[in-house]
Amino acid sequence: MSVALGIDLGTTNSVAAIATPTGVEFILGPRGERVHPSVVAFPSSGGVVVGADAKRYKLTEPHHVIHSAKRFIGQNIRAPLVQLALTGVRYRVEEGPNQQPIVVVRDRRMTMPEISSNVLLHLKRCAERQLGTPIKDAVVTVPANFTDGQRQATKEAGRLAGLEVMRLINEPTAAALAYGFGRDRQQVICVFDFGGGTFDVSLLRLNGEVFEVLASEGDFFLGGDDLDRALGEVLAAECNRILRVDPRPSAALMMKLMMGAEAIKCHLSDNDAAEGEIDGLEMPGNTQARLPFQITRKQFEALISGYVNRTIEVTKQVLASAGLDVRSVSEVLCVGGSTRIPLVRQKIAELFKRPPNTVINPDEVVSQGAAIQAGSLVGNLSSGTGMGARDAVATKSHSHLISSGSVVLPQTQAKRPILMDVNPATLAIHTAGGFTERLLEKNSPIPIERTRVFTTSRDNQTRVEIDCCRGEN
Repeated sequence: MSVALGIDLGTTNSVAAIATPTGVEFILGPRGERVHPSVVAFPSSGGVVVGADAKRYKLTEPHHVIHSAKRFIGQNIRAPLVQLALTGVRYRVEEGPNQQPIVVVRDRRMTMPEISSNVLLHLKRCAERQLGTPIKDAVVTVPANFTDGQRQATKEAGRLAGLEVMRLINEPTAAALAYGFGRDRQQVICVFDFGGGTFDVSLLRLNGEVFEVLASEGDFFLGGDDLDRALGEVLAAECNRILRVDPRPSAALMMKLMMGAEAIKCHLSDNDAAEGEIDGLEMPGNTQARLPFQITRKQFEALISGYVNRTIEVTKQVLASAGLDVRSVSEVLCVGGSTRIPLVRQKIAELFKRPPNTVINPDEVVSQGAAIQAGSLVGNLSSGTGMGARDAVATKSHSHLISSGSVVLPQTQAKRPILMDVNPATLAIHTAGGFTERLLEKNSPIPIERTRVFTTSRDNQTRVEIDCCRGEN
């Protein structure tokens, strides 16, 4: 039986799974973890460390630990938002050929696809160890608004990891596939995907095994990392005020505070306040100190409200693009770890006049959809690989699609899912006189073909150079 991985290659964490005749099985890490940090360390002792083991080097060798590579893959380093995002990392990034970001660690120069390939290789090796068989094929998910350059760079990362990327599918589409496949649903859903580094929102029409994307919007540089950074800046100011030390010039100090900020953020998702100390702070003179903190959920919500409001504005845009109002949407799926934040769920409920679906596991649902798509491509879907939000059937080492149960295995005849996507951005060409002619509008159904007739700019012209552009400006 051929095996193909479904991989959610995330900014903060990555998850891999496979479809089997009895359900979707997660790929486990060395300690049995399903969620693998998208972190790559190049310690001074040599070698490459990936995943949970790499995170511990954040405190001791912060300049040698690469994280959030997905934010920069396929990007132009000179882009203003890329420059802004680079202020949030402590490793060295330089301009490479074609203005691509190049990571420099211990005299090694690596592209972002090379960094991401280490994460994919880690998942591949974990899968081969768990399944006892070589893995060469995969379906990898990407944000809905990834450019062609970012998609090709992701494919290149797969190639460097020894994987044939059979297909790239959009993360919201994968989540919808996990939610709806095998359930014969007839509805319009909204997938609200607020992850560690990116935000995506898509509207889809589900009709049995047909998953039709109606519209998608997103923001490359909006995610949980930004919320951590906002809280980390508050902690840095407190360190300056209480301990009389500005931590910003120190990579190790700021990394410690950022890790504390992430822990506080997670704590406040379940509690009204967080109080304690961040210990082990390395001070000048080789001394250590502790930073006390006391932060309420209301204070945190005031801090991040601007980011959350941006997600709601993008959601309103996608509704307008699809020509739908909130009453047309049957279900809102929360995807990505940042959707655990109560303020996010509150704002979604206020917009759609109903609470979102929080039953599915937001960290794992995208990889489940990728696994279903991978299984369909290699013929591993048989009766009951689909999943839903209820009627769980427990199976060993299989996934939690829902918070308190396991994969749903509806006993239906297997059918291959049909994914119908949209063009994530307007495609146009430059014409004489400095004008731009739009050929394919954003959110046009794909595949699509358009023909436009142009004249040459002078008589007897034998060749023409066509400049293509992408975007709304």
